[in-house]
Order: sequence, then structure tokens, then C-alpha cells
Amino acid sequence: MPATAIRHDASCGNDYSRAVMKPRDRILATSLALFNEEGVGKVSGTRIAAELGMSQGNLHYHFRRKNDIVDRLVRRWEQDSEPVLAGPSAGLQSIDDLWLFMHLAFEKIFEYRFIYRDIDLLLSEFPDLGPRLRRLTARGVETTTRMCNQLAAAGCLRARTEDIDVLALQMILTATCWYTFAKLMPDGDDVGPGRAAYQVLSLLAPFLADDERLYVEYLRRKYRA
Repeated sequence: MPATAIRHDASCGNDYSRAVMKPRDRILATSLALFNEEGVGKVSGTRIAAELGMSQGNLHYHFRRKNDIVDRLVRRWEQDSEPVLAGPSAGLQSIDDLWLFMHLAFEKIFEYRFIYRDIDLLLSEFPDLGPRLRRLTARGVETTTRMCNQLAAAGCLRARTEDIDVLALQMILTATCWYTFAKLMPDGDDVGPGRAAYQVLSLLAPFLADDERLYVEYLRRKYRA
């Protein structure tokens, strides 16, 4: 991918913001953009240094190995994900509240999408990552289940407890696999956070009250126009 394209990736910010970053933060921002675009396995420390116009020695001063960069990014993703996975502080009253939560979650997933695309490689390279990812996934299922139960209590969702358990798991499954599946979608298709949130929300459609189903139909027209 051309260097100019990497520099304008949303995860890196613009040229000015990168220029005022500390070297360690510049390394992380550029590495994140490269990993997201090309995959961890295809990006070497040499490539990262070249992209930054930095010597290998300078890169190694901040991070001895590429795996140290990956580990720092994964830990930052874990920290950033915690507030999202906690869910809204107040109970949900409409499907729009759930859509907002899903949109925010997918924005965070998109920001660190290399983790989901390269999960097999990461689990083999970082054995301690498995339990951490399982905890985060379980947290996502728990939060989604709680929000669906809140929607059911508000009369927005007509689903039994066992239905909600299955739906919550399916919603997290779709969220986790979205950016891997997106690689197989036709070029030009919208695969961004909004479209992804809509696809997850659509799983609830058969169980929604009439007014809430109209909102999902509105999203369908928006993202499938």
C-alpha cells in the first residue's frame, strides 16, 4: 500500500498530528495502520521503520521486536474496549439505544480490526492472549444479553429468555467475524461500522415490536440503498 495512503488512515491521523507525536506513539499509530491494511504477518519491523523514515536502531530503541509493538497495541485495544463493553449506564428504552451501542462497538473493532482478522496468528504467537480474549468475548455476550433483556422489559423486544440467550451469542459472533467476512464482500460494498451495526441489529428483527421494526427498516434503506 502506498505510504501516502497509510499516512491518511483514520488510525494515524493527519500529517501534522503525526509530526507532533512522540516517537513511540508514531510507531504505534503507523504500525496499527499497516497491520490493519496488510495483516501482521506481512508487515516487518523493517517496513515499519521505512514507513516512518526511521532507522532500525531507533525503532529497536523503543520496541525491541515487532511482537512488542503488537502486544502494546492489543493491550491498548483491551483498555479502550472496556468502557464500550460495560454498556450504557441506564436501561435501554428503544432499539435506537442498542444501535448506538453497536455502532460504538464496531468503531472500536474497526480501529483494531487486525486483531480479528489475524486471530489465529495472534493466538499462536501470544499464548496468554486466549484467556484475555475469551474474557472480553464473554463480557460482550453478557452485556448484550443484559441490553436485550432491558429491551424486552420495555416492550420493544418480544423474545423469551432462551431466545435472548441465543440472540446475544449470535450478535457477538457476527460482530467478531464481521471484518473477516468483509474481505469476501464485493468491492465497493459498505463494510463500515454503521453497516456492521445494522447487520447485527437485523438479527433482532423477527422479535421486534412494530415501531421498533420500522426503525430497522429505516436502517435497511439507509445501508442497502
